[in-house]
Amino acid sequence: MKIATDQHGHLKHREDWNKSVAEWLAGSDDITLTDAHWAVIDAVRDIFELTGETPPMRLLIKALRQQLNEHIDSRYLYRLYPDGPVRLASKHAGLPKPKHCM
Repeated sequence: MKIATDQHGHLKHREDWNKSVAEWLAGSDDITLTDAHWAVIDAVRDIFELTGETPPMRLLIKALRQQLNEHIDSRYLYRLYPDGPVRLASKHAGLPKPKHCM
């Protein structure tokens, strides 16, 4: 798949994103997307649409708790995305690298 990405693997053009692209990006990180991953991706995309920014961890956890009506914490997110939940979820959601991630 030929998709333009930056040096961190995030899409250069948000309009290139679709679910197949998300699966390809996740595969490049050795992650197979599950329903739990999609819930995180959807939450990250929703927050970005509202704020124009990728969410910090606390805001993402709060949004997921409201959306899923479950107890979600950072450990839950790290089980899904061991190498950085916000950064990888943002990447798989077709969004820019979060400013607060190194």
